Amino acid sequence: MKIQSKPFFFIGAICFVVAFFLTCLDISSFNRDFYKKEYAQLNTAAEIGMSEADLTHTTEVLLDYIQNKRADLDVMATINGVDRAVFNEKEILHMVDVKNLYLDAMMVRNFSWVGFIVMIGIGIMISKKDSIFALSDMFLKAILSTLSVLTLLGIYALVDFNSFWLQFHYIFFTNDLFFLDPNTDILIQMVPSQFFFDLVFKIVSTFGIGILLVCLVSIYFRRKKA
Repeated sequence: MKIQSKPFFFIGAICFVVAFFLTCLDISSFNRDFYKKEYAQLNTAAEIGMSEADLTHTTEVLLDYIQNKRADLDVMATINGVDRAVFNEKEILHMVDVKNLYLDAMMVRNFSWVGFIVMIGIGIMISKKDSIFALSDMFLKAILSTLSVLTLLGIYALVDFNSFWLQFHYIFFTNDLFFLDPNTDILIQMVPSQFFFDLVFKIVSTFGIGILLVCLVSIYFRRKKA
């Protein structure tokens, strides 16, 4: 029985989609220029009652902590004229969960890139001269399969982002620490729902453009071979 290359290409394509999406998430979520732009649009520093310098420093501490570049969230700032710790215990505990979720996602991303390389390599060794056509065909099928799911999620987010964001937290977190008070908790004041809406849109847009380019290349090679 001859081994078919298509299953390997399909699995490899799925791995690529997952890895590419998580890479877009990683790059967009830690883009400092994006934070500066959002803070300016939302007038974040003034809303919180802290200086631009303190807000920038707090953001650096927060992002470094999530990426496991520092061990704690101990950061002081002057807020409404009072020198105090920026984050309270509940916020810190929630960020422990966020950090763990991020690190798990990056592990999935890394394994997905490895899976992509291994599966595509095996597929090429099996199909040899027909690898370009088979690979392009499976890429298109895998992308269409995953995009159908992402499109439904995207529509849900556009129609009711608050519900979408709440369900996201229910799925990925095992406690209710993410219920923060916008009147007292600095973390939610720094990144309110509008911030996350813009971030999700940026991630999806970057991912969509990249996937569109991959589709166009796949269509080109598929038609050329055909």
